Amino acid sequence: MAKKKTVTDPYSEENIKKNRTFPTGYTVGLCFLVLLQLILLLAACHIDPQPQDVIEEYAIVVEPQSNGTLNMTYTIVWQALDPSEDLTWVEIGMPNKNYSVDHASLSSNIARAERYEEDGYTSLRLYLDRPYVALERLTLSFTVNQQNLLCADDEGRFFELVPGWFNATPVEYYRFFWKESEDLVQTNGQHREGGYVWEGSMPCGSYALLQARYTSDAFPSATPIFYRAFDDSGVWDELHSEKVSGIFVCVFLILLLGIAEVYIVDCYVSYHRGRGFIRGYGYHVHVYGHVNPHYTRAQNKHNASRGGGGGGRGCACACACACAGGGRAGCSQKNTYQRSQKTPEN
Repeated sequence: MAKKKTVTDPYSEENIKKNRTFPTGYTVGLCFLVLLQLILLLAACHIDPQPQDVIEEYAIVVEPQSNGTLNMTYTIVWQALDPSEDLTWVEIGMPNKNYSVDHASLSSNIARAERYEEDGYTSLRLYLDRPYVALERLTLSFTVNQQNLLCADDEGRFFELVPGWFNATPVEYYRFFWKESEDLVQTNGQHREGGYVWEGSMPCGSYALLQARYTSDAFPSATPIFYRAFDDSGVWDELHSEKVSGIFVCVFLILLLGIAEVYIVDCYVSYHRGRGFIRGYGYHVHVYGHVNPHYTRAQNKHNASRGGGGGGRGCACACACACAGGGRAGCSQKNTYQRSQKTPEN
């Protein structure tokens, strides 16, 4: 009598565990993503934008005139730092557009001075006599007559002046000097011989507010303007903002790569445990190039049960197992598979 040949089910639990393939292709991708994350992390730690220039000294002498205008004499010691771009012009912010430049006062290294206005912003652009390379130092000097700054209230007449500030260029030392007179009764500066002084340093995006109050009968021929407080919305540390923006971009990309890594790690979890924690049962586990039939059969049975019928209870158990992580009694991976193999009783 011939011996009956035993038929082995290729999709039995034992054979599936034996024949499923390790996701080697994902390993290379995971290593590459981790390497990119490390590079981005190092880049974020080393983001430190540097200024193209530095102002070593920023000095202004303010001399009020009888008509209420201010003669302001600037002396600026400017040093170029950027080796990739020569310094050919600089820009000095002005309180308002009502000013005139004394062209005879321009230092010899200033080829020409031009007014610049855009969206309410007013400045004076100084074009240099030649390009200045990194580490070259030059001293700029010029005088402007500034109008429309005199204000008045019940206590008298006053000036409130904010000299031009620099959002991307640090000032190592500034000294603003306001010449005194008999009508000058109060300032927020420190008294020195012949006037009042404001001094210190200005990191990027900082400024100094100069206040000088006079008697009511000062500047009798001048017409005061309506007082409007200084709006500092245009004052900001450009270098710090660049640093924060760069770090934010790096962190955002690191998080995106992390999401991709979670999906790859889910492949390994599915390989070792039969199911991942993101995708459904057996989604990432393949057998001979085919999707794990555990997932396919459970999914087909679940779809068939949605319309009602006697298979609903078995599907509910399988779904609960998938959602709860396989911790419920009677809903383990093995028992779920065996139940799907049973045939209805006649």
